[in-house]
Amino acid sequence: MRWSAISKLAGVAASLLGLFLLYRVLSRYEAAEIAEAIGDLSALDIGLALGFATVSFAALACGEILAVRYAGFRLGWLRTAKVSTAAIGIGHALGLAALSSGAVRYRMYRRHGADLPGLAKLMLFSGITVAAGMLSVGGIAMLGRPQEIAELIGIAPAETRLLGGALLGIVITYAVCCTSFSGSIRLFRINLSLPASGLALGQIAAGATNYAAIAGCLYACLRPFAEAGYPAVAALYVGSDAAAVIGHVPGGWGVLEYVLTAALDQPHLIAGILAFRTIYYLLPLFIGLALFAQDELVGFKERTGSEDLDRTPHGRAALPH
Repeated sequence: MRWSAISKLAGVAASLLGLFLLYRVLSRYEAAEIAEAIGDLSALDIGLALGFATVSFAALACGEILAVRYAGFRLGWLRTAKVSTAAIGIGHALGLAALSSGAVRYRMYRRHGADLPGLAKLMLFSGITVAAGMLSVGGIAMLGRPQEIAELIGIAPAETRLLGGALLGIVITYAVCCTSFSGSIRLFRINLSLPASGLALGQIAAGATNYAAIAGCLYACLRPFAEAGYPAVAALYVGSDAAAVIGHVPGGWGVLEYVLTAALDQPHLIAGILAFRTIYYLLPLFIGLALFAQDELVGFKERTGSEDLDRTPHGRAALPH
């Protein structure tokens, strides 16, 4: 069996697993009960969640700007931020980054002359940014509140501190390598080099800010329904997101819901999770689709105009009589 067929089967299996977990969680509640609980969210809660979501996407846009510099593209920051918002808005909701956000980046950057090796470098840099943020926020949360997090995940506080230190150690080692070493390696006919120290530190800061803001958005949505503090929510989100990435579950749908309801076990918690899904996943999805559609329309008009110009004598547009 070909590797591509195995990958497709794995993707289908992961999607089915996510749907099963989501069904398991939602089947415990009545629709009317969830709708009533969502009404307990105050304007302050929703405003905070929207604010944190905005900070997250701004941090990701900054990370994208650094990735563009690392890949060697010559693009303005406004264009880069637009691509980032479209690609990540679509990719977060659909999951499978290489097939969703990667495809959006390919379409939007190729129109501006980006080549495939450069796009591969950009995607690698962006992936490391996300990983660095996940490890940083998870490690800080575990070191900051080991007792609270240990009770949630079922291990001893000492083990929680050890795990948190290990996560931060990986990030620090990466930063040291970028500061101390230079040179490149060849991977699949692409020359890859460690980013300069300034790019690496900015990358880590952007990734950490992104995850801290996502956890803040989730915490704002869960406040009326759970007594868990921000560090615990951050650690649970990082854990569920890591599990979704490892399992290739699209968008982490079902995994986040299962992890949070199992760990916190509070009545009506699902209402806060659905509010988070709406604010951080569905709303950016619609914005991302709109930006991508607008960019495709502009590209279509440019191609049509160029073809019309080529068909006129001497490449000049025909003047009306």
